[in-house]
Amino acid sequence: MKKISTFILLTCCALAFASIWVFAQSGRVVTPPADKSKDERSASALYDDAAGYTARKFREFADKKISFNPKLADQTYKEQKELAARYATELSARQNLTSDDLYYLGLLYHLSSNEERTVETFKRFLEANQGAGARQQFARYIVVLRSAESKHFAEAESQLADYLRFEPRKPNERVGMENALAAAYHKDKQLDRAVAHAEEAYKAAKSLQPTAQNVDAVAQVLYKSSSALVDIYQELKRPEKAATAVLEEVRKLAQALPSMRLYVDATIKLADVFMDNKHKADAVKTIESALDYAKTSVKRMEDQRYMFSALERKQNQLRIEGEAAPEITVAKWIEQSPLKLSDLRGHVVLLDFWATWCGPCLAAFPHLREWNEKYKPRGLVVLGITKYYGRGDGKEMTPPEENNFLERFKKEHNLTYGVGVADTDNNLRSYGVSAIPTAVLIDRQGVIRLVTTGSGGGNETTIESAIEKLLEEQ
Repeated sequence: MKKISTFILLTCCALAFASIWVFAQSGRVVTPPADKSKDERSASALYDDAAGYTARKFREFADKKISFNPKLADQTYKEQKELAARYATELSARQNLTSDDLYYLGLLYHLSSNEERTVETFKRFLEANQGAGARQQFARYIVVLRSAESKHFAEAESQLADYLRFEPRKPNERVGMENALAAAYHKDKQLDRAVAHAEEAYKAAKSLQPTAQNVDAVAQVLYKSSSALVDIYQELKRPEKAATAVLEEVRKLAQALPSMRLYVDATIKLADVFMDNKHKADAVKTIESALDYAKTSVKRMEDQRYMFSALERKQNQLRIEGEAAPEITVAKWIEQSPLKLSDLRGHVVLLDFWATWCGPCLAAFPHLREWNEKYKPRGLVVLGITKYYGRGDGKEMTPPEENNFLERFKKEHNLTYGVGVADTDNNLRSYGVSAIPTAVLIDRQGVIRLVTTGSGGGNETTIESAIEKLLEEQ
């Protein structure tokens, strides 16, 4: 089963968490029915019960003072999907399903992540309910998302056209559909179609009306839409000013919202565009001017601190981006023959600076494994770079003990690439690493092309896009 796009998942997750919190705080609890051989509740009642499952469970956890943890949350969402799938099976077996039944059956399939049945059921609903209406429009919205992701472009385009013919039309749904199609066409290398939908997505994002309650969500949608458009402009080799004009506009929108996070994200993206076009001086100037803005025009100390931290980190990264990669010093290699970066000319190299005690570093491991396996045949070399910290597994260790611990750790976490252990901070100083995980991407000529810190928040998408771009370069 294919996964829905990262952008749509992020948006849906944010909405889900918000809905769950409101639901849980409301005190409303839907009591599951007693065990029956046949559940005779209405389709809407079945859907409400499944949709409210996570809220009931999180309320139960809160009442029992059970601390939040990601594994428990994942298990709860899995149980919700299983419940929705069971209800969908029961409902689909009924005779003479009404229009309401079909609509809620589609929602149950959607909640259970059964993409094929979701599209099939909503199309049946739409065949019987053509024209305007909130339910019809939401059904079209879901069909567009699912069809785009599965590359059923004709179906997605047809449903989008119908959505635009009827009311009610919601800007956030328009953004979602246009972004989904842009991402799908982009992935399919149909760039002319991708850019048309990306431009519509960005236009729709600018029409969103911010409120005190949704300003962060609006800022996120604006950044995601503008960033996707800029990436396609870059790939199409459009004039540099096309991309920079979009990002300068987003920076102004960020000031008006206000959203200093959006301002910082757009500023860093703008600097990256300048770097991609080999205009390092402009990139440096962009960050410097943003720091001046933060110092002279931003009043909230919390916003100032955030901006200084993010912008100064980027400023530090720019010092080495576009420069020849410094040689690394390694005291001990684990499952890797000793090597120098100079030995890897002609390869794209990804250095991952990490530590065993770093949670975000561990969260990045699945992506690193995936990239190593996916891109190694095309010339990518992944190297994990750490150092002796004198401790591991919650206790102090001598270097030999730490070596043994690191060897076990590498196997336990199935790190399929080589790991280098340093006995000094020289690598961290050479690469300006002030926080981990930090990823450094080096091109085939040995030039640093990307430095980025952290995991999650779209960082993996940025890194993978850069990997693919550098692998395609001669």
